[in-house]
Amino acid sequence: MQSERKPGSRLRIQATDPAEDAPHPGCNCGRRRAAPIAAPLLTDDLVIAARDRAREPELPEATLARALSTPISPRLARYDVIVVTATSDDERATRIAAEFARHEHRVFHFGEHSSRNSPAAPTLHRIATPPARSGDRHALIDTLASLRRSEAIEAAVLFAPSTLDAETAREVRRRWGWRIVASSDAPVSLANEADVLLAFDTYVDADGERHDVRVITLPPGTPWPARWSAMDRAVRASWPRASVVILTHDNLAFSRMCLASVLENTEYPNYELIVVDNASSDGTVEEIKRLAGSIPIVKTILNDHNAGFGPGNNQGLAAATGEILVLLNNDTVVPRGWLTRLARHLADPQVGLVGPGTNRSCNEAQIDIPYQTYGEFQAVARAQGERHDGERLPIRMPMMFCVAFRRDTYERLGPLDERYEVGMFEDEDYALRAKSAGLLVAWTPEVYVHHAYHASIGKLLPTGEYMRLVKLNQGRFEEKWGICWERHRALPTPPATP
Repeated sequence: MQSERKPGSRLRIQATDPAEDAPHPGCNCGRRRAAPIAAPLLTDDLVIAARDRAREPELPEATLARALSTPISPRLARYDVIVVTATSDDERATRIAAEFARHEHRVFHFGEHSSRNSPAAPTLHRIATPPARSGDRHALIDTLASLRRSEAIEAAVLFAPSTLDAETAREVRRRWGWRIVASSDAPVSLANEADVLLAFDTYVDADGERHDVRVITLPPGTPWPARWSAMDRAVRASWPRASVVILTHDNLAFSRMCLASVLENTEYPNYELIVVDNASSDGTVEEIKRLAGSIPIVKTILNDHNAGFGPGNNQGLAAATGEILVLLNNDTVVPRGWLTRLARHLADPQVGLVGPGTNRSCNEAQIDIPYQTYGEFQAVARAQGERHDGERLPIRMPMMFCVAFRRDTYERLGPLDERYEVGMFEDEDYALRAKSAGLLVAWTPEVYVHHAYHASIGKLLPTGEYMRLVKLNQGRFEEKWGICWERHRALPTPPATP
C-alpha cells in the first residue's frame, strides 16, 4: 500500500495491487493462509441504544437474537506499529514491518520503498518518503499526529531508525504513550529513550556482560516468526499490565455484547480480563467458560450465590495481577482505544480514579449525543476522542459502570466497602475515600462508553426493592461519613448548533 501527503492534509493511504506484492521466493517468513473471518457479533447496523433513552435497558428483538446466537470471536485487537526508515535498502525494517502485518497488526511503514516485491499483507501500509530524512523533527511529529488522527491510532510502537533524535522519541512517548523500539547500537541518547532494544547479534554492555533488561537478542538464522514473537512479548511487557474486572449476573445478551466489545476494541497491549459471575442461570456461566477455554487472557471466578456488587468486584480485584485496575459493568459497550486513553490519565500520580463520559449516568459525565447503532456509537466515540484529546475534568464521583485506578491507589484505599449489599453507593464511597487520601477524582470526555444503565439492578424497580435498597444504602453511607447525601445532576444539554 502506498500513501501520499500534502502539507496540512491528513495522510491518504491507497492500496496497491496484491499481485505486485507477492512473497519472496523461498523466504523463511513462516507465512500461513489466514482462516476466514466469521461475521462479528457487533456490526455497524446493530442497534444498541433505544431511541427513547428512558427505555435504555431494553434491546430490540433483532439485537437480542444476534447477541445470543453469534459467537464471540477469539481474535483480539492488536496494537499498531509504525516503522520509520531513512534509507530505501533497510531490509531489516522491511521484514519487521511485513512480519507484524502478517500477525494482523496495522503497520504504517515510512520509507523510500524499493520496487522489489515483498511479502503481502492487507494491513501493511507503505507511506513514501520518510520525513525523518530531512532532519526536521517537527515535520515528523506533525506527520505522526496526522496519521494518528486519520487512522485512529491509540496504543502503538514506533520502530525508530538510528538517525531519529532522542527528543523526537521523548515527545512521541510524552504525547501519546507510544513505545519506542531502537537498535541496540543506536546512539546512546536514543537508546536511553527506547523501551525495547533489538540486538541482531550477541549483545554485551560496556562491562562485557548483558545487563539491560530492555535488550532482546535476535541472532542471525532465527526464523522471522520467532523474531516477531520475541519482539511482540517485549513490546507488550513495556506497557504496565491492566486488569479489567467484569461482574455478571444473568443478562447474557448484554454480557456477550460487552465482552465482544472489550475483546474487539481493546488494543491495549498488556491486559487480562477477569469475569466474576454471581450464580447466573441463563447460560452466562457456559459462555464465559468457553471464552476462558479459547482466549488465554480471560480468567473466570464462578460464585455459587449472588455475592452482590461490592463482594463480587472485590473478588476480581483480589485476583487481578495488573498495575492498572478497571471495573466495568456488563451492560456497557466500549469503543476502540478506551483502555489506552484511560491508562494515559493514570500516568499522572495525582489521579486516583478516572472514568469516561457516557450516554447514561446520574452526573456530569453524561453526554447526550444521539446514536442508535453500534457503528454510530463508534463514530461518536471517535469524534469525542478527537475533540477532547487529553482532557480531564474533576468530578464528585465517577460511576463504577466504568472506573480505572492504579494498584497503588487500590492498596492505599483498600477494597470496596461491602456494607452496601447488592449494590449502590460503593462508587460514592470509594470517591470520598480517594479524595480523603489527597487523590484527584476525575472523568475524561475523550473516552465515551455506552451504558445500558440499570440493565441488572433495574429489574428490582417493579417490585419496589430498588428504592428500598437506595434508602437503605443511603442511610448506611450517611452514617459512615456523617454527611447528608445529595443527588447528582447531569449537565444541561448544550443548545444545538445552528
